[in-house]
Amino acid sequence: MPRITDINSLLFPVEEHPVFVGIRTESGERRLSVPDKKAIVNAKTSRVLGVVSRGYRLVTNQQALEWANQCCQTLFPETKPGEWEVNASDAPGTGGHCFIDITHNSTALDFTFVAAKDRPDAFGPFVRVTNSYNGLRALAFDIGFFRKVCRNGMIIPDSIIRFKFTHSKEDIGEKINFEISQERLSKVKNSFNDYFNALRDCKIGRPKFDPMLRGVLKIREPKKLKPQSPIAEDWEILSLKINSLCDQYAKEIGENAYGVFNAITDFASHPPHNRCVHREKHSFQRLAGDWLSKFSQECQEPNFKLVSYLEKLDKQDDNEGESSSNVSNNFNSRPRS
Repeated sequence: MPRITDINSLLFPVEEHPVFVGIRTESGERRLSVPDKKAIVNAKTSRVLGVVSRGYRLVTNQQALEWANQCCQTLFPETKPGEWEVNASDAPGTGGHCFIDITHNSTALDFTFVAAKDRPDAFGPFVRVTNSYNGLRALAFDIGFFRKVCRNGMIIPDSIIRFKFTHSKEDIGEKINFEISQERLSKVKNSFNDYFNALRDCKIGRPKFDPMLRGVLKIREPKKLKPQSPIAEDWEILSLKINSLCDQYAKEIGENAYGVFNAITDFASHPPHNRCVHREKHSFQRLAGDWLSKFSQECQEPNFKLVSYLEKLDKQDDNEGESSSNVSNNFNSRPRS
């Protein structure tokens, strides 16, 4: 199913409706109310987006977007409202949940990691808001940074600033108070220097780019590929795309872990429609961020060996690292109504 990438298509009206079940009796069919449930419905198409509990706090995508802009203003008070804009939107075709990225459109918040003589990469902050109408995802506001030359979004789980709220009336009031010390925000920003310097110093030959990208993003070759089958053709197309990205960044940035990282984040931010791609952009970007924070430390260990690392990467469980990225180190905030 095609994904929704236009912000205007995500701002459809939604309504809450009671839920009924039909039962057959000797005299016909009866409708019984389900008192502890309600349906969230797309008022434009009459499609049911989710069946949730009575205590579910509905937040429209429009309201979530307004709060995201408030988050930008609170965390970066030196900016003006008109300087923030929607840069990317992503949602499944059902519209049951969505991710919206808001970026700063000037250079006022830009920062670089190397001296100008070394072709500096300009990075800027973005705020990603996550919202859902089916109760499967919390309302969340994640602070990330992106490489502005190619708009590669990044989220760093070990250092991230995240405001997260369950869709309940107890957790979400009429207002949200985004509180964070500027000292902590500055610390998160400065930590990127350490990450990227470590990646630039870690030499990785071009032949290792492809298996590392596939390993980090958990892209596995399908088992028992039948020649000329549709999935075999898709795997070949996907392999060629990955090879092309790796060639691009090995030439542009160099044969080091920073080149690999940019190939990874480029793919994560623009995943193709392919039978062998089973994750959405948000999941890929979290995997990329999780890898950055971990690998930048691991590659500096005295006994680090790339061959052994790739073997370990290839054997790791597909779910490893994703569930943990939402807990422990995140900065959680509760609303004040």
